[in-house]
Amino acid sequence: MTRLFFRFYVGVVVILVVAWLVQAYVADLSSTQNVNVVENALGGGVRLARNRVEDFWHEDLAASTSNYVQVASNFEYPINLQSFDEATWLAAPYRQRLMDGDVVLLGKYLGIALFPQPKPEKSIADELVLADQLDSTGTGDSQPPTESANQSGTAKQRDTKGRTLRSSDPEYFLLFGPLPQFVGPSRTQVTLGYGIIFLSAALAIAILLRPVAKQFRAVERTATSIAAGDLNARIPTQSRSQDLALVTAFNAMADRTESLVRSQRELLQAVSHELRTPLARIRFATDLIETAKDDNERRNRLNSIDDATEKLDSLVGELLTYARIDSNASEMTPETVDVWNLIEEAVEFHAPLYPNINYSLPAEPEPLIARAHSDSLARAIENLVSNAGQYAKSRVMLSAQIIDHSVVIKIEDDGIGIPEDQWETVFEPFTRLNQGDNRGVGLGLALVQRITMQHKGEVTVSKSTLGGACLMIQLPHDFELPDD
Repeated sequence: MTRLFFRFYVGVVVILVVAWLVQAYVADLSSTQNVNVVENALGGGVRLARNRVEDFWHEDLAASTSNYVQVASNFEYPINLQSFDEATWLAAPYRQRLMDGDVVLLGKYLGIALFPQPKPEKSIADELVLADQLDSTGTGDSQPPTESANQSGTAKQRDTKGRTLRSSDPEYFLLFGPLPQFVGPSRTQVTLGYGIIFLSAALAIAILLRPVAKQFRAVERTATSIAAGDLNARIPTQSRSQDLALVTAFNAMADRTESLVRSQRELLQAVSHELRTPLARIRFATDLIETAKDDNERRNRLNSIDDATEKLDSLVGELLTYARIDSNASEMTPETVDVWNLIEEAVEFHAPLYPNINYSLPAEPEPLIARAHSDSLARAIENLVSNAGQYAKSRVMLSAQIIDHSVVIKIEDDGIGIPEDQWETVFEPFTRLNQGDNRGVGLGLALVQRITMQHKGEVTVSKSTLGGACLMIQLPHDFELPDD
């Protein structure tokens, strides 16, 4: 059981770790996409500012400072000039992207490298061209450089993305920022946050599973003890709110199992005792046959053997019936029955066996319809009618009616009755009120109790108004047999 919970918990942790890794991958992918969006959205303005800075890169300090301040004031974010040699904090992948001319998001800053063209030097031909222009105009106004001058190497060449084509590695780059937080928390923050969440979930699962695992281990130990023969073993219970339903059901099952095993042991002991008497009579009569003096005595011995055999056959039949009641419980199908018909059939069958007993029934009883298993309920009524006929002096009274949504069947006699201290034990198998009484095998009332219990009812004993015993069967009027 411990290994089972360990595997279960390891499986949960593995699932959480996999979910964590997947989430980290998704967060990383989303962060990369967000970075690309920011770089593309602000890249145009950054490149424009970079181009302005490159244009006045070779001017004198005063003019350069003035132009730099103007560019910074026109741009929405502060601009800082950084040297690649001094930027030791810059990671290699970002450094390479900057040197390639890309706009790179560096945390809260946007960076872009500067690619200023070398400071142009005027050739003699350029001076001559300028002198000719001055002579022809006479004004001394200088004109913009011609196309030929622009082709002298001072014009900046850029690619289709607006990136300046470099002739050598840049020495400086611009930092724009700090920028507003566009991309949400950092990758480290997201990973750490989800890690804390999943770790907390794993810890919570462990705390919640601990009492469950403890009770399952108790179930395992108790089941092992019961299997070893300790039928008194039970799972220790706590408060009803803390116990699993399994614990309550297991203890109820253990109680039922112990009761059944104890009942079977007692039944086996009682059967052994009951079988011993007729078997002893048969053996004794068999021995006496050999020493019989005449046929008449031999016939008496044979009759004794026949009586003992009949007694033994009756006992075996009752035992089989008692066992069949339990084994066929799941096969019983409730049906609509008229209780008075069952009572009248039982009286009709047993009345000839007890001719001195007057069976008293209502003259014209109204039909009493109930839901029950017809054969088993008929057997219970027959046992009570037979039992009353055996112990009554002269009269047996039967009645049936509905009281508080229950079918109540009463069978009373005017016999010696049953002592009140035996009203509970009289339903145990092989119980006889008088140890010297050889009528029956002591299973009749036990069968009645078993049948009524299967119908979710009960059978009780009380004192009869006739002076003897009153046995009452009480069944639910809308009874439905259990499915199992």
